[in-house]
Amino acid sequence: MKHRGMKHPGRWIWLLLLIPIAIGLTRLHFDVEVFDLLPNNLEAVEGLKLYQKYFSNARELIVTLQAENPAQAETTAHAIADKLRGETNLVSSITWEPPWLEHPEQTAELVAYLWFNQPPDIFGELTNRLAATNLDATLTETRERLTMSLSPEDIARLSYDPFGLTQLPESASGAAPAFGQGQNLFASSDGTFRILFVQARGELRTYRDCDDWLKAIKGIVQPVIQANKKTWKISAGYTGRPAFVAEVANGMRHDMIISVFGTAAIIALLFWLAHKRVKPMLWLLALLAAILGSTLALGGLIYGTINVVSMGFAAILLGLAVDYAVVHYQEALAHPNLSIPQIRHAIAPSIFWAAITTISAFLVLNFGGLPGLGQLGTLVGLGVALAACIMIFEFLPPLFPNRKETHGDEIETEEAAEIIHEPSPKKRARTSTVFVATAFVVVGAIVILWIGGSPPIDPTANSLRPRNSPSYAALDQIQTNLNQKQEPLWLIVSGETERDVAQRLNRIQPILNHAVSNSWIDGFTLATPLWPRPEFQKENRATAIRLAGERELLQQAAKKNGFNESSLALTDRILDVWKTAAATEQVFWPHNPMSQWIFEKLTAHTPTNNLALGFLKPPASTNVESAVSLEKLRADLPRDHVWLSGWELLGAAIFSRVKANMWKVLAPMIFLVLVSLWMAFRRPREILLSLCVLVMSGLVLLAAMRLAHWSWNLLNLMAIPLILGTGVDYSIFMQLALKRYDGDLKMAYRSVGRALLLCGGTAVAGFGSLGLSSNAGMASLGRTCAIGIAANMLIAIFLLPNWWHTIRMRKYQKIIENK
Repeated sequence: MKHRGMKHPGRWIWLLLLIPIAIGLTRLHFDVEVFDLLPNNLEAVEGLKLYQKYFSNARELIVTLQAENPAQAETTAHAIADKLRGETNLVSSITWEPPWLEHPEQTAELVAYLWFNQPPDIFGELTNRLAATNLDATLTETRERLTMSLSPEDIARLSYDPFGLTQLPESASGAAPAFGQGQNLFASSDGTFRILFVQARGELRTYRDCDDWLKAIKGIVQPVIQANKKTWKISAGYTGRPAFVAEVANGMRHDMIISVFGTAAIIALLFWLAHKRVKPMLWLLALLAAILGSTLALGGLIYGTINVVSMGFAAILLGLAVDYAVVHYQEALAHPNLSIPQIRHAIAPSIFWAAITTISAFLVLNFGGLPGLGQLGTLVGLGVALAACIMIFEFLPPLFPNRKETHGDEIETEEAAEIIHEPSPKKRARTSTVFVATAFVVVGAIVILWIGGSPPIDPTANSLRPRNSPSYAALDQIQTNLNQKQEPLWLIVSGETERDVAQRLNRIQPILNHAVSNSWIDGFTLATPLWPRPEFQKENRATAIRLAGERELLQQAAKKNGFNESSLALTDRILDVWKTAAATEQVFWPHNPMSQWIFEKLTAHTPTNNLALGFLKPPASTNVESAVSLEKLRADLPRDHVWLSGWELLGAAIFSRVKANMWKVLAPMIFLVLVSLWMAFRRPREILLSLCVLVMSGLVLLAAMRLAHWSWNLLNLMAIPLILGTGVDYSIFMQLALKRYDGDLKMAYRSVGRALLLCGGTAVAGFGSLGLSSNAGMASLGRTCAIGIAANMLIAIFLLPNWWHTIRMRKYQKIIENK
C-alpha cells in the first residue's frame, strides 16, 4: 500500500507559536523561596510560611564568629560592629550584644510598657508605693540594700532605680531583660563563639539584591577577620534569609550551568561517537536550545514565576528531547532508500506512544502533593510535546534534502508474514547466555533485598534543604554553641485585633501547661507577657497620668534621701512613657530600637492582622513517641487562627500528604502505561514482556539503592511514575522494531538498538546531572531516575530481544508440530 507519510505542518504554525513564546518571556520571573514549592493547605506549611514572613526578618543577616578565647571573639565582634555601622548606605542597624546592655537607657520604655499593660489593680499598687507618705520608707529601703547587697547586679540596678520600678510583677518579669544579663543570646557559655545581627538598609526583594548585599557585607567583614588572623585564629560564618536566598540562587545557577551545558556536552559527545558527523550534531544542539528556550517561555506564560528548583527540568528535557531526533536519524541511516515521509510513517507509532507515556509521567507529578515538582513536571511535559513535534518534522529535512518526497517507492504498512528460520547454534548459545544473565540479575537483586531489606524511608524535611550548605552549617553552629540542642517548634496565634490574640493566648496557656505536665513537650515560651492588653491599657490611663504628674514630688524625695540627679534618669524616662501612653487613644506599643528588636522576635502586627509567636521545646524522645505526643497536643489546641509548625512537623506532614497522594500518581500512570502498551502491540505477549522489563528494572533500582544506602524521601518517591513513563518507551521502541524487521535481531539493533543506547545515555545524563544539584531532594530524584532508566534501557536493548525471539520461536515450533 502506498502512502505519503505524515504531512509536514506549514511554516505559519511555527510562526504562530512565536506569539505565546514572546508573551511568556515578558511574564517570566524566577523565585528562590523553597517554601513556595510546598503545598499550601497544610498547617505545618502555612505556619512555616507565616513564620518566614513575619518573624524571620527578611533583611537580617546573622554573622557568626569562632575564636580561640573570649577576648578575641569580643574584640573582633566589636570591631566588625563599628566597621559596619559606618556603612550607613548598606546597614540600618547592627546588634552585637544585648541592646539593653549597649543602650540601658532604652529599657525605660519597655519597663513602662510592661507596667502599663498590667491589670489595673496591679498597676494601681504603684500609686501606693509612690505615695508621698511612703516615699521616704521606699528610698530608705533602697539605700540599705545598696549598702548591704553583695550582688553587682542589684547594686547597678538600684543605683539608677531608687524607686524599684524595674521590680516588675511576676506575670511580666520574664519579659523584661535583666540588667547585666542576656549575653547567652549572643555568645556561648565560654565566650569563644559570638553572633552579630546585621540589618540591611533597604528591602532585599530579589535573590540578586540578597546576593549583591551579602557580597558587600562580606567585603567589609572579611578584611577585619583577615587583619586579626595575623595573630588570632578566627573564622566567620553567615546565615539568615539573605544568606540562604543568595546561596540557593547561586547554587541553582551553578546547577543550571553544570547540568544544561554538561548534558549538552554529553549529548554532543555520544552523538559524535555514534555517528562522527558534525552537521547533524550541531543541528541537533541548535534545535535542543530552541526547544529549551521555548519551553521556558511557555512556562512563563503559564506560571509567570518559575521556582529555581523547578529549573532542574532543563537537563531532564535535554536528555529526553534528543530521543526523537536520534531514532529518526538512525532509521534514516539504516534505510537510505526511504524518503523522510516514509521514515516518519515507520517511526510514528513508537514516537507517538513513547511521547504520550513520557508526557503523562511528568504531568501526573501535579497530583503528588508538591507544587514545585508539579511545576517541574509540567515544564518537562510541555517541552517533550514540543520536542516530539519539532524533531519529527524539522530534524531530518536539512540533513537529507534529497529525500524530502516519496519517489514511487512502496513500503508495506502491515506486518510482514511471520517467516522465521531455524536459529543457528551461535544464536542458541547467545540466547542461553541472555537467560543466564537475566536469572543472575533477578536472583542477585532479590538476594540483596532479602539480606539488606528494602531502602528505608526518610519522612523528614531534610530533602528540602541544600547539600553542603555554609548557611545551614552556620545555623548548626549557633544551635550547638548556644545550647539549642533541639530545634524548637513554632506556635503562631493570629487575630484581627490585639484583644483577639490576647484572648487566644489566655486559652492556650493552660493547654501548654497541661502538655508539659504530661511530658508531651519539655517547655514553652509564649509572647503573653509582651502582648498588649487593650482593656487594661484603657483603664490604666488615669493611673499613668497621675503617676506622671508626681515627677517633682519624686525628684524632691530622692534628693532629700541622698540620690543625685543622674540616678533619676530612668525614672524620668518611665514617667515620660506613661505620659505618652496615656495620651494614646489606640493600643500603645513600644517603638524604640531596643523594644523593636525584642518585639519583632515574638510579635507582628499589620493594618489587618496581628500575630504572636511561641516556642515549644519538643520532648527528648524517639521520633515515633514525639509524633504521638505532638499529635495529642495538636488535638487540644484551637483549630482556628492557631498554627503549630516546625521543621520536624513539616517533614512528617508533607510526607503523609505525598504518601496519601501516591495512588493519584501511580494509578493513572499504570493505567496509561497499560493503554499505551495495548495500543502499541494489541497482543498480550508483547505487553507482558514490557511489563517484565519494568519489574526487573524496579528490582535492580531497589537493589542499587540498598547497596548505595539511599533512602526514599519526599521528592525521590516521584521517581516511580517517571521511571514507569519514560522507561517503558525503550521496550516499546525495541519490540516495534522487532516486528518491523520480522524478528531480525541484528537489523533491529542496527536501526533502533544503537539509537536507544544513545537515547538512554542522554536521558541518564540528563537525570544524572540533576543528581549533582545543590538541593538534596532534587539530587536524590535525579540519581534514582538515572539508575531506574538506565536499568530499563539496558534490559530492553540487550535482554528483551532474545526473550521476544525465544517466545516467538516456541510459537513457530507449535505451529510446525500442529502441521
